[in-house]
Amino acid sequence: MLKRLWFLAALAALLLAPQSGLFGRALADDVPISSAPVLTIHSNGGTVHVYSADASAVHVSPGSLGQRINISRFSPGQFTRAPMLPAQQVCRGFGRRFHCYMLPARQFQVPQSLYNNEGVHLENPGGDMSVGVPNHVGAIFINAEHGNVVVERLRGPFVIQAGGDVELRNVYGHGLIRTSGGNITLTGVGGDVRLVTAGGAVTVYGSSAQKADVESQGGPITWRFAKVGTGPYKFNSGQGPVHLQFLPGVAAQVDAQSDTGNVTDLLPGALTTAAQQHAMSIPVNGGGPEITVTSTSGDISIEQASPPQP
Repeated sequence: MLKRLWFLAALAALLLAPQSGLFGRALADDVPISSAPVLTIHSNGGTVHVYSADASAVHVSPGSLGQRINISRFSPGQFTRAPMLPAQQVCRGFGRRFHCYMLPARQFQVPQSLYNNEGVHLENPGGDMSVGVPNHVGAIFINAEHGNVVVERLRGPFVIQAGGDVELRNVYGHGLIRTSGGNITLTGVGGDVRLVTAGGAVTVYGSSAQKADVESQGGPITWRFAKVGTGPYKFNSGQGPVHLQFLPGVAAQVDAQSDTGNVTDLLPGALTTAAQQHAMSIPVNGGGPEITVTSTSGDISIEQASPPQP
């Protein structure tokens, strides 16, 4: 269950204040490990880049600023109470109008299976940083409230909160991404994913996610299905348009509704009509797992995507 993996939000307590740490240096550091680590990162600015590297260590490097990154160890088993990812209010301007949104709080359970894993916490005062980790992590939590996040070539659960953009490439796992306004871009991502943004765009290329729950209050959503799992898939947009694209052979059942926007079937062989449709049920390649799309005022389109060039 996805909820059982969100225990990492409990580690936000670590992220509220600088850690005393075991060491902190401007140069790169290797933190030896013997198991899939539980990693927490708090960054006050810049881009956090996490990538697959050596299986026997967590490799930490500052960017061009050469800032001192504080590193400490902890035991994941010490967090035994139900953790909370707090609610967050975000206010943004759209043209001449100004809207405020509330990103909801989330409470999760701590799975005992990770109690004995090694925990590594990184505290970045600001500036770019790179973190090399094993391909398979116990779990990862990133709080980049004033910066961007890039994660690539990893397997394992993740929770990412950012003020800027978030990009994942070739990542598989149960995960939550929440941004206050930055864009979310995923390429080759699988597993069970939950994406929430107050105003940024959500763009997904070549999704193989088994389940997905996506919400954007003000930005567009573009999701390209390379394959589908058991589902369900849910997409919700406030004002932005939603474009669902399917590679040839991908089958699904799409139920789409927009309160004031239009729903358009652009699949090959679709019947054309001059009348505007606000709700449609569309079988894609004969139907399959359930996909639900809702929008307050954005248009919704169902399209066939061109296969990638060899």
